[in-house]
Amino acid sequence: MQKFEYVRSVLKALSVLEQFINSNKEKGVHELSTSTNLPVSTIQRLVNTLQVKGYLIQNPITKKYRLGYALYNLGRSFSNNLNWIDEAKCYMTELVNEHQETVNLAILEGHQIVYLTKVDSPHILRPNFTIGTKYPAHCTSLGKCLLAHLPPKVLESLLKEPLDYYTEKTVIDVEKLTTELIEIRNQGYAIDDEEFQEGLRCTSVPIKNNNMDGVVVAALGLTAPKNRMTMEKLLEIKDDLVKASNKISQHIM
Repeated sequence: MQKFEYVRSVLKALSVLEQFINSNKEKGVHELSTSTNLPVSTIQRLVNTLQVKGYLIQNPITKKYRLGYALYNLGRSFSNNLNWIDEAKCYMTELVNEHQETVNLAILEGHQIVYLTKVDSPHILRPNFTIGTKYPAHCTSLGKCLLAHLPPKVLESLLKEPLDYYTEKTVIDVEKLTTELIEIRNQGYAIDDEEFQEGLRCTSVPIKNNNMDGVVVAALGLTAPKNRMTMEKLLEIKDDLVKASNKISQHIM
């Protein structure tokens, strides 16, 4: 099995930046050392490097650090690249109006998915997933849809860790899951039948960019309580998801 390669120093630098999430407070070297479990000497080298590149700024009086403008520029570029999400939400709203069930949009982040946006069902009884929160990929239809379109070696590296068990229907056998992902890739859609949460069913389709390569960049899914969603109905809705996905793809370069 080919190992997934990464640079440890970059991971350490990112862990430093992550200490500023949801915090407007300046942080000193010793504070960062405690929160990251990294030696003070390592933290000092990391903050010096991040400061040179503009990702951190040091207060000359307190000697503590805060986020720099380089991150603002990255965030602005990220927002520009995600303008298509606003367009996607229009098509998602149409799906909710037609089917009266929650529609979600997610991307893959490692072995997890992150919800970018959603349009809730008008029903009082509905799924309660949170935008920006990470959920497992191997047992959600959105996640399986995204995993299915990864290069084989990348997928292999992601599935080398033990898979968590959520319900009696969760597939934790890597060989069985890999076989299912091949089927999902071939058929163009994924289904989650109470694999992540009991009482919920979901179907999802991939969203590709509009370039010649047609890379899968996100997944679009509809989730509903089992008592309102038969498997037959899920398969029917899948066709509408495909149509919406194709329209969304036109906005992604």
